[in-house]
Amino acid sequence: MLTSRRTLLAFSGAALAAASSRQAWAQNLSRGMFTHGVASGDPLPDGVIIWTRFIGPGGRIGWEVAEDESFSQVAQRGEASASPVDDFCVKIDVRGLAPGRRYFYRFLSASGPSLTGRTRTAPAQGGESLTVAVFSCSNFGFGYFHAYGHAAARDDIDLAIHTGDYIYEYGRTTYPNESETVPGRIIDPAAEIVRLNDYYQRYAIYHADPDLQALRQAKPMAVIWDDHELTNDTWREGAQNHQAEFEGSFTDRIAAASKAYFDWMPIRRPTQSGARIYRSLDWGDLARIILLDTRHIGRDQQIDYRSVLIPRLAEGGADAAAIAADFRRILLDDPNRTLLGADQERWLSEALAQSKNRSQTWQIIAQQVIMGEQMYAPGASRFLPESASAGTRQWIAAGEQIGSLGLPWNMDSWGGYPAARARLLDACVANANNAVVLAGDSHNCWLNNIAAPGGGRLAAIEFAGGSVTSPGFERSLSNAQPGEREALVRGANPNLAWCDLSKRGYGALRFTSTACEAEWVAFDDVRSPLAGTASVTRFSAEASDASGPGGWNT
Repeated sequence: MLTSRRTLLAFSGAALAAASSRQAWAQNLSRGMFTHGVASGDPLPDGVIIWTRFIGPGGRIGWEVAEDESFSQVAQRGEASASPVDDFCVKIDVRGLAPGRRYFYRFLSASGPSLTGRTRTAPAQGGESLTVAVFSCSNFGFGYFHAYGHAAARDDIDLAIHTGDYIYEYGRTTYPNESETVPGRIIDPAAEIVRLNDYYQRYAIYHADPDLQALRQAKPMAVIWDDHELTNDTWREGAQNHQAEFEGSFTDRIAAASKAYFDWMPIRRPTQSGARIYRSLDWGDLARIILLDTRHIGRDQQIDYRSVLIPRLAEGGADAAAIAADFRRILLDDPNRTLLGADQERWLSEALAQSKNRSQTWQIIAQQVIMGEQMYAPGASRFLPESASAGTRQWIAAGEQIGSLGLPWNMDSWGGYPAARARLLDACVANANNAVVLAGDSHNCWLNNIAAPGGGRLAAIEFAGGSVTSPGFERSLSNAQPGEREALVRGANPNLAWCDLSKRGYGALRFTSTACEAEWVAFDDVRSPLAGTASVTRFSAEASDASGPGGWNT
Protein backbone atom coordinates (compact mmCIF):
# COMPACT_ATOMS: atom_id res chain seq x y z
CA MET A 1 0.00 0.00 0.00
CA LEU A 2 2.86 2.37 0.86
CA THR A 3 4.53 1.77 -2.52
CA SER A 4 1.28 2.28 -4.38
CA ARG A 5 0.56 5.48 -2.50
CA ARG A 6 4.04 6.85 -3.18
CA THR A 7 3.71 5.97 -6.86
CA LEU A 8 0.33 7.71 -6.99
CA LEU A 9 1.69 10.78 -5.24
CA ALA A 10 4.68 10.92 -7.57
CA PHE A 11 2.41 10.59 -10.62
CA SER A 12 0.06 13.28 -9.28
CA GLY A 13 3.01 15.56 -8.60
CA ALA A 14 4.35 15.09 -12.10
CA ALA A 15 0.92 15.80 -13.57
CA LEU A 16 0.56 18.96 -11.50
CA ALA A 17 4.04 20.09 -12.51
CA ALA A 18 3.24 19.48 -16.17
CA ALA A 19 -0.04 21.38 -15.87
CA SER A 20 1.71 24.26 -14.13
CA SER A 21 4.41 24.35 -16.81
CA ARG A 22 1.78 24.30 -19.57
CA GLN A 23 -0.17 27.12 -17.91
CA ALA A 24 2.99 29.23 -17.62
CA TRP A 25 3.77 28.54 -21.27
CA ALA A 26 0.25 29.49 -22.37
CA GLN A 27 0.31 32.77 -20.43
CA ASN A 28 3.34 33.85 -22.45
CA LEU A 29 1.47 33.30 -25.71
CA SER A 30 -0.81 35.82 -27.44
CA ARG A 31 -4.34 36.64 -26.38
CA GLY A 32 -7.09 36.25 -28.92
CA MET A 33 -9.74 33.92 -30.31
CA PHE A 34 -9.81 30.59 -32.14
CA THR A 35 -12.52 31.46 -34.63
CA HIS A 36 -13.33 28.33 -36.64
CA GLY A 37 -12.50 25.24 -34.61
CA VAL A 38 -9.75 22.80 -35.51
CA ALA A 39 -9.04 20.33 -38.29
CA SER A 40 -6.54 17.68 -39.35
CA GLY A 41 -5.66 15.92 -42.56
CA ASP A 42 -3.42 14.00 -44.95
CA PRO A 43 -2.30 11.40 -42.37
CA LEU A 44 1.05 9.65 -42.86
CA PRO A 45 2.51 6.79 -40.79
CA ASP A 46 4.60 9.28 -38.81
CA GLY A 47 2.60 12.49 -39.06
CA VAL A 48 -0.50 14.51 -39.78
CA ILE A 49 -1.45 18.11 -40.58
CA ILE A 50 -3.27 20.03 -37.82
CA TRP A 51 -5.08 23.32 -38.48
CA THR A 52 -6.76 26.20 -36.71
CA ARG A 53 -7.53 29.89 -37.18
CA PHE A 54 -6.51 32.42 -34.53
CA ILE A 55 -7.03 36.18 -34.43
CA GLY A 56 -5.18 38.19 -31.81
CA PRO A 57 -2.34 40.69 -31.41
CA GLY A 58 0.97 39.04 -32.14
CA GLY A 59 -0.66 35.80 -33.27
CA ARG A 60 1.70 33.60 -31.24
CA ILE A 61 0.08 30.29 -30.22
CA GLY A 62 1.13 26.87 -29.03
CA TRP A 63 0.05 23.40 -30.09
CA GLU A 64 0.07 19.91 -28.60
CA VAL A 65 -0.54 16.40 -29.90
CA ALA A 66 -1.15 13.74 -27.26
CA GLU A 67 -2.08 10.09 -26.91
CA ASP A 68 -4.84 10.90 -24.42
CA GLU A 69 -7.61 13.47 -24.23
CA SER A 70 -6.30 14.89 -20.94
CA PHE A 71 -2.95 15.64 -22.61
CA SER A 72 -0.97 13.92 -19.87
CA GLN A 73 0.95 11.95 -22.55
CA VAL A 74 2.06 14.62 -24.99
CA ALA A 75 3.75 13.21 -28.10
CA GLN A 76 4.71 16.50 -29.80
CA ARG A 77 4.32 20.20 -29.05
CA GLY A 78 5.51 23.51 -30.42
CA GLU A 79 4.64 27.10 -31.29
CA ALA A 80 3.33 28.81 -34.39
CA SER A 81 2.25 32.23 -35.62
CA ALA A 82 -1.08 33.28 -37.11
CA SER A 83 -0.69 35.93 -39.80
CA PRO A 84 -3.10 37.97 -41.92
CA VAL A 85 -0.97 36.86 -44.90
CA ASP A 86 -2.65 33.43 -44.55
CA ASP A 87 -6.00 34.78 -43.33
CA PHE A 88 -4.88 33.93 -39.76
CA CYS A 89 -4.96 30.21 -40.62
CA VAL A 90 -2.27 28.07 -38.95
CA LYS A 91 -1.13 24.67 -40.25
CA ILE A 92 1.42 22.42 -38.59
CA ASP A 93 2.92 19.36 -40.28
CA VAL A 94 3.40 17.29 -37.13
CA ARG A 95 5.99 14.53 -37.48
CA GLY A 96 7.57 11.98 -35.12
CA LEU A 97 4.27 10.25 -34.32
CA ALA A 98 3.70 6.52 -34.08
CA PRO A 99 2.02 4.74 -37.03
CA GLY A 100 -1.56 3.50 -36.92
CA ARG A 101 -2.47 5.35 -33.74
CA ARG A 102 -5.23 7.71 -32.70
CA TYR A 103 -4.23 11.09 -31.28
CA PHE A 104 -5.75 14.18 -29.71
CA TYR A 105 -4.57 17.69 -30.51
CA ARG A 106 -5.28 21.28 -29.53
CA PHE A 107 -3.90 24.80 -29.78
CA LEU A 108 -3.09 27.09 -26.84
CA SER A 109 -3.21 30.84 -26.24
CA ALA A 110 -3.09 33.15 -23.26
CA SER A 111 -6.88 33.46 -23.58
CA GLY A 112 -7.42 29.71 -23.32
CA PRO A 113 -7.20 26.55 -25.46
CA SER A 114 -8.92 25.72 -28.70
CA LEU A 115 -11.35 22.86 -29.06
CA THR A 116 -9.72 19.44 -28.81
CA GLY A 117 -9.52 17.59 -32.11
CA ARG A 118 -9.25 13.88 -32.80
CA THR A 119 -7.07 12.48 -35.53
CA ARG A 120 -4.95 9.47 -36.42
CA THR A 121 -1.88 8.37 -38.32
CA ALA A 122 -1.88 5.81 -41.12
CA PRO A 123 -0.48 2.35 -40.47
CA ALA A 124 3.05 1.83 -41.82
CA GLN A 125 2.45 -1.85 -42.54
CA GLY A 126 -0.49 -4.20 -42.37
CA GLY A 127 -3.78 -2.41 -41.90
CA GLU A 128 -6.77 -4.66 -41.33
CA SER A 129 -9.32 -2.19 -42.61
CA LEU A 130 -9.89 1.36 -43.81
CA THR A 131 -13.24 3.15 -43.71
CA VAL A 132 -13.58 6.39 -45.66
CA ALA A 133 -16.48 8.81 -45.83
CA VAL A 134 -16.93 10.38 -49.28
CA PHE A 135 -18.47 13.84 -49.76
CA SER A 136 -19.00 16.26 -52.62
CA CYS A 137 -20.98 19.32 -53.67
CA SER A 138 -21.85 21.16 -50.48
CA ASN A 139 -23.70 24.34 -51.44
CA PHE A 140 -24.37 26.38 -48.28
CA GLY A 141 -27.53 28.07 -49.52
CA PHE A 142 -29.32 24.91 -50.65
CA GLY A 143 -29.51 23.39 -47.18
CA TYR A 144 -28.00 22.00 -44.03
CA PHE A 145 -24.87 19.88 -43.91
CA HIS A 146 -26.52 16.83 -42.30
CA ALA A 147 -24.07 14.50 -44.04
CA TYR A 148 -21.11 16.09 -42.26
CA GLY A 149 -22.72 15.89 -38.83
CA HIS A 150 -23.79 12.28 -39.29
CA ALA A 151 -20.33 11.15 -40.37
CA ALA A 152 -18.64 13.11 -37.56
CA ALA A 153 -20.58 11.11 -34.98
CA ARG A 154 -19.52 7.71 -36.37
CA ASP A 155 -16.67 5.91 -34.63
CA ASP A 156 -15.87 3.64 -37.58
CA ILE A 157 -14.79 6.29 -40.09
CA ASP A 158 -11.01 6.65 -40.35
CA LEU A 159 -10.75 9.33 -43.02
CA ALA A 160 -13.06 11.90 -44.64
CA ILE A 161 -12.48 12.39 -48.38
CA HIS A 162 -14.03 15.38 -50.14
CA THR A 163 -13.93 15.11 -53.93
CA GLY A 164 -14.72 18.75 -54.59
CA ASP A 165 -17.19 21.62 -54.74
CA TYR A 166 -16.52 22.15 -51.05
CA ILE A 167 -17.65 25.77 -51.52
CA TYR A 168 -19.44 27.58 -54.36
CA GLU A 169 -18.25 30.83 -55.87
CA TYR A 170 -21.58 32.32 -57.00
CA GLY A 171 -23.13 35.44 -55.51
CA ARG A 172 -26.35 35.47 -53.54
CA THR A 173 -29.54 34.58 -55.49
CA THR A 174 -27.56 33.04 -58.37
CA TYR A 175 -27.30 29.35 -57.38
CA PRO A 176 -29.49 28.88 -55.41
CA ASN A 177 -31.84 31.61 -56.51
CA GLU A 178 -33.74 33.65 -53.96
CA SER A 179 -36.72 31.29 -53.73
CA GLU A 180 -34.50 28.21 -53.37
CA THR A 181 -32.22 29.66 -50.67
CA VAL A 182 -32.92 28.12 -47.26
CA PRO A 183 -33.79 30.81 -44.70
CA GLY A 184 -30.76 31.74 -42.64
CA ARG A 185 -28.27 30.12 -45.04
CA ILE A 186 -26.91 33.39 -46.40
CA ILE A 187 -23.44 33.63 -47.91
CA ASP A 188 -20.81 36.36 -47.72
CA PRO A 189 -19.70 38.25 -49.63
CA ALA A 190 -22.94 38.97 -51.46
CA ALA A 191 -21.30 39.10 -54.88
CA GLU A 192 -19.48 36.37 -56.78
CA ILE A 193 -16.05 35.72 -55.28
CA VAL A 194 -13.14 36.72 -57.52
CA ARG A 195 -10.31 38.11 -55.38
CA LEU A 196 -8.38 36.63 -52.47
CA ASN A 197 -10.34 38.36 -49.71
CA ASP A 198 -13.60 37.28 -51.39
CA TYR A 199 -12.54 33.63 -51.21
CA TYR A 200 -11.41 34.07 -47.61
CA GLN A 201 -14.83 35.47 -46.62
CA ARG A 202 -16.64 32.59 -48.32
CA TYR A 203 -14.52 29.97 -46.51
CA ALA A 204 -15.18 31.74 -43.21
CA ILE A 205 -18.95 31.55 -43.75
CA TYR A 206 -18.87 27.86 -44.68
CA HIS A 207 -16.68 26.99 -41.70
CA ALA A 208 -19.05 28.68 -39.28
CA ASP A 209 -21.40 25.77 -39.97
CA PRO A 210 -21.49 23.52 -36.86
CA ASP A 211 -21.73 20.25 -38.80
CA LEU A 212 -18.71 21.08 -40.93
CA GLN A 213 -16.79 22.13 -37.82
CA ALA A 214 -17.74 18.84 -36.15
CA LEU A 215 -16.48 16.77 -39.08
CA ARG A 216 -13.18 18.63 -39.25
CA GLN A 217 -12.71 18.28 -35.50
CA ALA A 218 -13.50 14.55 -35.43
CA LYS A 219 -11.87 13.11 -38.58
CA PRO A 220 -8.67 13.64 -40.54
CA MET A 221 -9.48 14.82 -44.06
CA ALA A 222 -8.07 14.30 -47.55
CA VAL A 223 -9.55 16.86 -49.93
CA ILE A 224 -9.27 17.90 -53.57
CA TRP A 225 -10.96 20.74 -55.41
CA ASP A 226 -13.40 20.63 -58.28
CA ASP A 227 -14.44 23.73 -60.20
CA HIS A 228 -16.49 25.78 -57.72
CA GLU A 229 -13.58 26.24 -55.33
CA LEU A 230 -12.06 28.00 -58.37
CA THR A 231 -14.92 28.99 -60.68
CA ASN A 232 -17.52 27.05 -62.68
CA ASP A 233 -16.29 24.82 -65.52
CA THR A 234 -12.63 25.60 -65.00
CA TRP A 235 -10.10 24.17 -67.41
CA ARG A 236 -6.36 24.71 -67.88
CA GLU A 237 -6.57 28.20 -69.40
CA GLY A 238 -9.99 29.54 -68.51
CA ALA A 239 -13.49 28.89 -67.20
CA GLN A 240 -17.10 29.33 -68.22
CA ASN A 241 -17.67 31.55 -65.18
CA HIS A 242 -14.73 33.88 -65.65
CA GLN A 243 -15.01 36.98 -67.79
CA ALA A 244 -11.61 38.63 -68.00
CA GLU A 245 -12.99 41.95 -69.25
CA PHE A 246 -14.46 42.78 -65.84
CA GLU A 247 -13.09 40.07 -63.52
CA GLY A 248 -9.42 40.50 -64.34
CA SER A 249 -6.75 37.94 -65.13
CA PHE A 250 -7.77 34.27 -64.96
CA THR A 251 -4.26 33.44 -63.71
CA ASP A 252 -4.66 35.92 -60.84
CA ARG A 253 -8.05 34.44 -59.94
CA ILE A 254 -6.67 30.89 -59.85
CA ALA A 255 -3.78 32.09 -57.69
CA ALA A 256 -6.22 33.69 -55.25
CA ALA A 257 -8.57 30.71 -55.17
CA SER A 258 -5.80 28.16 -54.70
CA LYS A 259 -4.10 30.19 -51.96
CA ALA A 260 -7.36 30.47 -50.04
CA TYR A 261 -7.94 26.74 -50.47
CA PHE A 262 -4.50 25.75 -49.20
CA ASP A 263 -4.78 28.21 -46.31
CA TRP A 264 -8.15 26.88 -45.08
CA MET A 265 -7.78 23.17 -45.87
CA PRO A 266 -5.85 20.81 -43.51
CA ILE A 267 -3.55 19.49 -46.24
CA ARG A 268 0.12 19.97 -47.10
CA ARG A 269 1.03 22.91 -49.26
CA PRO A 270 2.50 22.05 -52.68
CA THR A 271 6.25 21.60 -52.66
CA GLN A 272 6.47 22.83 -56.24
CA SER A 273 5.43 26.17 -57.66
CA GLY A 274 1.90 26.47 -58.98
CA ALA A 275 -1.34 24.92 -57.82
CA ARG A 276 -0.46 21.21 -57.86
CA ILE A 277 -2.93 19.33 -55.68
CA TYR A 278 -2.57 15.72 -56.90
CA ARG A 279 -0.83 13.43 -54.40
CA SER A 280 -1.13 10.00 -52.73
CA LEU A 281 -1.48 8.59 -49.22
CA ASP A 282 -0.73 5.00 -48.18
CA TRP A 283 -2.75 2.97 -45.68
CA GLY A 284 -0.26 0.27 -44.75
CA ASP A 285 -0.29 -2.77 -47.03
CA LEU A 286 -4.03 -2.44 -47.59
CA ALA A 287 -4.52 0.58 -49.85
CA ARG A 288 -3.07 3.55 -51.64
CA ILE A 289 -5.31 6.61 -51.85
CA ILE A 290 -4.55 8.54 -55.04
CA LEU A 291 -5.99 12.06 -55.21
CA LEU A 292 -6.16 13.50 -58.73
CA ASP A 293 -6.76 16.91 -60.30
CA THR A 294 -9.10 16.36 -63.24
CA ARG A 295 -10.33 19.93 -63.09
CA HIS A 296 -7.53 22.39 -63.75
CA ILE A 297 -3.87 21.52 -64.08
CA GLY A 298 -4.05 19.48 -67.31
CA ARG A 299 -7.65 19.69 -68.53
CA ASP A 300 -8.43 20.67 -72.09
CA GLN A 301 -11.51 22.83 -72.53
CA GLN A 302 -14.84 21.05 -72.27
CA ILE A 303 -16.85 20.41 -75.41
CA ASP A 304 -20.21 22.17 -75.44
CA TYR A 305 -22.87 20.32 -77.43
CA ARG A 306 -24.90 23.51 -77.67
CA SER A 307 -22.30 25.19 -79.86
CA VAL A 308 -20.64 22.36 -81.79
CA LEU A 309 -23.29 19.68 -82.36
CA ILE A 310 -26.87 20.76 -81.62
CA PRO A 311 -26.92 23.49 -84.32
CA ARG A 312 -25.79 21.00 -86.96
CA LEU A 313 -28.40 18.46 -85.86
CA ALA A 314 -31.06 21.14 -86.12
CA GLU A 315 -30.32 21.69 -89.80
CA GLY A 316 -33.17 20.33 -91.86
CA GLY A 317 -32.46 17.22 -93.89
CA ALA A 318 -29.13 16.48 -92.27
CA ASP A 319 -28.18 12.88 -91.53
CA ALA A 320 -28.05 12.91 -87.73
CA ALA A 321 -26.17 9.61 -87.48
CA ALA A 322 -23.47 10.81 -89.90
CA ILE A 323 -23.13 14.12 -88.07
CA ALA A 324 -22.76 12.29 -84.75
CA ALA A 325 -20.16 9.93 -86.24
CA ASP A 326 -18.12 12.87 -87.58
CA PHE A 327 -18.35 14.62 -84.21
CA ARG A 328 -17.09 11.53 -82.42
CA ARG A 329 -14.30 10.81 -84.90
CA ILE A 330 -12.98 14.35 -85.31
CA LEU A 331 -13.51 15.91 -81.90
CA LEU A 332 -14.74 13.64 -79.11
CA ASP A 333 -12.30 10.75 -79.71
CA ASP A 334 -9.29 12.98 -80.36
CA PRO A 335 -6.41 11.09 -78.66
CA ASN A 336 -4.71 14.36 -77.76
CA ARG A 337 -7.56 15.55 -75.55
CA THR A 338 -6.63 15.20 -71.90
CA LEU A 339 -8.22 15.58 -68.50
CA LEU A 340 -5.06 15.06 -66.43
CA GLY A 341 -2.21 16.31 -68.60
CA ALA A 342 0.80 14.24 -69.62
CA ASP A 343 2.77 14.79 -66.40
CA GLN A 344 -0.09 13.73 -64.15
CA GLU A 345 -0.90 10.72 -66.36
CA ARG A 346 2.69 9.49 -65.98
CA TRP A 347 2.62 10.14 -62.25
CA LEU A 348 -0.64 8.19 -61.91
CA SER A 349 0.71 5.15 -63.75
CA GLU A 350 3.78 5.15 -61.52
CA ALA A 351 1.68 5.54 -58.37
CA LEU A 352 -0.49 2.58 -59.39
CA ALA A 353 2.52 0.42 -60.25
CA GLN A 354 4.24 1.22 -56.95
CA SER A 355 1.09 0.25 -55.09
CA LYS A 356 0.77 -3.02 -57.01
CA ASN A 357 4.43 -3.84 -56.41
CA ARG A 358 3.87 -3.29 -52.71
CA SER A 359 1.00 -5.82 -52.96
CA GLN A 360 -1.54 -3.34 -51.63
CA THR A 361 -4.99 -4.78 -52.21
CA TRP A 362 -6.77 -1.57 -53.17
CA GLN A 363 -5.94 1.44 -55.31
CA ILE A 364 -8.48 4.12 -54.36
CA ILE A 365 -8.60 6.85 -57.01
CA ALA A 366 -10.33 9.91 -55.53
CA GLN A 367 -11.12 12.53 -58.16
CA GLN A 368 -13.77 14.96 -59.23
CA VAL A 369 -15.95 13.76 -62.11
CA ILE A 370 -17.85 10.60 -63.05
CA MET A 371 -15.83 8.01 -64.94
CA GLY A 372 -18.52 5.48 -65.87
CA GLU A 373 -20.26 5.91 -69.21
CA GLN A 374 -23.56 7.79 -69.00
CA MET A 375 -26.14 7.86 -71.77
CA TYR A 376 -29.27 10.00 -71.55
CA ALA A 377 -32.35 7.86 -71.26
CA PRO A 378 -35.11 8.25 -73.86
CA GLY A 379 -38.37 9.33 -72.26
CA ALA A 380 -36.85 11.54 -69.58
CA SER A 381 -38.86 14.54 -70.75
CA ARG A 382 -42.07 12.97 -69.46
CA PHE A 383 -40.79 13.64 -65.95
CA LEU A 384 -40.69 17.39 -66.54
CA PRO A 385 -43.32 19.34 -64.60
CA GLU A 386 -45.74 21.64 -66.42
CA SER A 387 -43.87 24.59 -64.92
CA ALA A 388 -40.55 23.64 -66.56
CA SER A 389 -39.01 26.50 -68.50
CA ALA A 390 -38.52 26.44 -72.26
CA GLY A 391 -34.76 26.29 -71.74
CA THR A 392 -35.04 23.24 -69.50
CA ARG A 393 -37.31 21.49 -72.01
CA GLN A 394 -34.86 22.21 -74.82
CA TRP A 395 -31.93 20.90 -72.79
CA ILE A 396 -33.69 17.64 -71.86
CA ALA A 397 -34.87 17.12 -75.44
CA ALA A 398 -31.33 17.66 -76.70
CA GLY A 399 -30.04 15.16 -74.16
CA GLU A 400 -32.52 12.55 -75.37
CA GLN A 401 -31.49 13.14 -78.99
CA ILE A 402 -27.81 12.89 -78.15
CA GLY A 403 -28.41 9.67 -76.22
CA SER A 404 -30.31 8.16 -79.15
CA LEU A 405 -27.17 8.76 -81.25
CA GLY A 406 -24.99 6.83 -78.79
CA LEU A 407 -23.24 9.88 -77.34
CA PRO A 408 -22.68 10.57 -73.63
CA TRP A 409 -24.65 13.46 -72.17
CA ASN A 410 -22.10 14.92 -69.75
CA MET A 411 -19.14 16.45 -71.62
CA ASP A 412 -17.76 17.83 -68.33
CA SER A 413 -17.05 14.30 -67.06
CA TRP A 414 -14.71 11.57 -68.32
CA GLY A 415 -17.36 10.92 -70.99
CA GLY A 416 -16.15 14.08 -72.72
CA TYR A 417 -12.59 12.73 -72.82
CA PRO A 418 -12.91 9.07 -73.92
CA ALA A 419 -9.32 8.64 -75.09
CA ALA A 420 -8.00 9.96 -71.77
CA ARG A 421 -10.38 7.65 -69.93
CA ALA A 422 -9.15 4.66 -71.95
CA ARG A 423 -5.55 5.50 -71.06
CA LEU A 424 -6.42 5.67 -67.36
CA LEU A 425 -8.33 2.38 -67.47
CA ASP A 426 -5.47 0.71 -69.33
CA ALA A 427 -3.18 1.92 -66.53
CA CYS A 428 -5.55 0.37 -63.98
CA VAL A 429 -5.49 -2.97 -65.83
CA ALA A 430 -1.71 -2.99 -66.15
CA ASN A 431 -0.68 -1.39 -62.87
CA ALA A 432 -3.36 -1.94 -60.23
CA ASN A 433 -4.68 -4.87 -58.24
CA ASN A 434 -8.18 -3.60 -57.45
CA ALA A 435 -9.01 -0.05 -58.56
CA VAL A 436 -11.91 1.85 -57.00
CA VAL A 437 -12.84 5.28 -58.36
CA LEU A 438 -14.44 7.88 -56.08
CA ALA A 439 -16.18 10.82 -57.72
CA GLY A 440 -18.57 13.70 -57.09
CA ASP A 441 -19.69 16.66 -59.24
CA SER A 442 -23.02 15.36 -60.59
CA HIS A 443 -25.05 15.80 -57.34
CA ASN A 444 -26.49 12.29 -57.66
CA CYS A 445 -25.21 8.90 -56.47
CA TRP A 446 -23.98 6.38 -59.06
CA LEU A 447 -22.33 2.98 -58.72
CA ASN A 448 -20.62 1.90 -61.94
CA ASN A 449 -18.87 -1.26 -63.08
CA ILE A 450 -16.23 0.05 -65.49
CA ALA A 451 -15.01 -2.45 -68.08
CA ALA A 452 -11.45 -2.58 -69.35
CA PRO A 453 -11.11 -0.95 -72.80
CA GLY A 454 -10.33 -4.33 -74.34
CA GLY A 455 -13.08 -6.13 -72.43
CA GLY A 456 -12.73 -9.40 -70.56
CA ARG A 457 -12.63 -7.93 -67.01
CA LEU A 458 -13.41 -4.85 -65.00
CA ALA A 459 -10.77 -2.15 -64.93
CA ALA A 460 -12.39 -0.49 -61.90
CA ILE A 461 -15.55 -0.02 -59.93
CA GLU A 462 -16.86 3.46 -59.16
CA PHE A 463 -18.70 5.05 -56.24
CA ALA A 464 -19.80 8.54 -57.26
CA GLY A 465 -21.14 9.67 -53.95
CA GLY A 466 -23.90 12.17 -54.51
CA SER A 467 -23.97 15.63 -52.93
CA VAL A 468 -24.18 17.06 -49.44
CA THR A 469 -26.80 19.67 -50.44
CA SER A 470 -26.62 20.58 -54.14
CA PRO A 471 -29.75 19.40 -56.03
CA GLY A 472 -29.65 16.70 -58.68
CA PHE A 473 -31.98 15.38 -61.35
CA GLU A 474 -34.93 15.60 -58.99
CA ARG A 475 -34.76 19.39 -59.36
CA SER A 476 -35.70 19.36 -63.07
CA LEU A 477 -37.25 15.89 -63.52
CA SER A 478 -39.58 16.38 -60.57
CA ASN A 479 -42.72 14.80 -62.05
CA ALA A 480 -41.72 11.22 -61.25
CA GLN A 481 -42.84 8.56 -58.81
CA PRO A 482 -40.24 7.02 -56.44
CA GLY A 483 -37.82 4.88 -58.41
CA GLU A 484 -39.02 5.94 -61.88
CA ARG A 485 -36.05 8.16 -62.72
CA GLU A 486 -33.61 5.53 -61.50
CA ALA A 487 -35.23 2.72 -63.49
CA LEU A 488 -35.21 4.80 -66.67
CA VAL A 489 -31.53 5.69 -66.37
CA ARG A 490 -30.43 2.17 -65.46
CA GLY A 491 -32.22 0.83 -68.52
CA ALA A 492 -30.07 3.03 -70.75
CA ASN A 493 -26.75 2.31 -69.00
CA PRO A 494 -25.83 -1.38 -68.62
CA ASN A 495 -22.64 -0.51 -66.72
CA LEU A 496 -24.69 1.24 -64.04
CA ALA A 497 -25.21 -1.07 -61.05
CA TRP A 498 -27.32 1.35 -58.99
CA CYS A 499 -28.20 5.02 -58.67
CA ASP A 500 -30.15 7.47 -56.50
CA LEU A 501 -31.47 10.53 -58.35
CA SER A 502 -33.51 11.86 -55.45
CA LYS A 503 -31.65 12.36 -52.18
CA ARG A 504 -28.62 14.09 -50.70
CA GLY A 505 -26.04 12.33 -48.52
CA TYR A 506 -22.59 10.75 -48.42
CA GLY A 507 -20.82 7.47 -49.04
CA ALA A 508 -19.03 5.27 -46.50
CA LEU A 509 -16.71 2.58 -47.87
CA ARG A 510 -14.94 -0.03 -45.74
CA PHE A 511 -11.96 -1.72 -47.37
CA THR A 512 -10.46 -5.00 -46.19
CA SER A 513 -8.11 -7.48 -47.83
CA THR A 514 -11.07 -9.36 -49.30
CA ALA A 515 -13.83 -6.86 -50.06
CA CYS A 516 -15.15 -3.32 -50.26
CA GLU A 517 -18.38 -2.82 -48.31
CA ALA A 518 -20.12 0.44 -49.22
CA GLU A 519 -23.04 2.47 -47.89
CA TRP A 520 -25.03 5.32 -49.37
CA VAL A 521 -26.30 7.33 -46.40
CA ALA A 522 -29.13 9.62 -47.55
CA PHE A 523 -31.36 12.30 -46.03
CA ASP A 524 -34.90 13.12 -47.07
CA ASP A 525 -34.76 16.88 -46.53
CA VAL A 526 -31.67 19.06 -46.30
CA ARG A 527 -33.84 22.18 -46.15
CA SER A 528 -34.90 21.27 -42.62
CA PRO A 529 -32.48 22.01 -39.77
CA LEU A 530 -33.40 18.61 -38.32
CA ALA A 531 -31.60 15.79 -40.06
CA GLY A 532 -34.14 13.08 -39.26
CA THR A 533 -33.30 9.42 -39.67
CA ALA A 534 -30.91 8.64 -42.49
CA SER A 535 -31.67 5.84 -44.95
CA VAL A 536 -28.77 3.47 -45.61
CA THR A 537 -28.36 1.38 -48.78
CA ARG A 538 -25.56 -1.20 -48.72
CA PHE A 539 -23.40 -2.68 -51.47
CA SER A 540 -20.30 -4.85 -51.71
CA ALA A 541 -17.58 -5.87 -54.15
CA GLU A 542 -14.95 -8.56 -53.82
CA ALA A 543 -11.21 -8.07 -54.26
CA SER A 544 -8.99 -10.31 -56.38
CA ASP A 545 -5.28 -11.03 -56.09
CA ALA A 546 -4.38 -9.00 -59.17
CA SER A 547 -7.12 -9.30 -61.79
CA GLY A 548 -9.33 -6.39 -60.85
CA PRO A 549 -12.31 -5.99 -58.54
CA GLY A 550 -15.52 -7.90 -58.80
CA GLY A 551 -18.63 -5.95 -59.78
CA TRP A 552 -20.94 -4.27 -57.30
CA ASN A 553 -23.40 -6.53 -55.51
CA THR A 554 -26.57 -4.54 -54.87
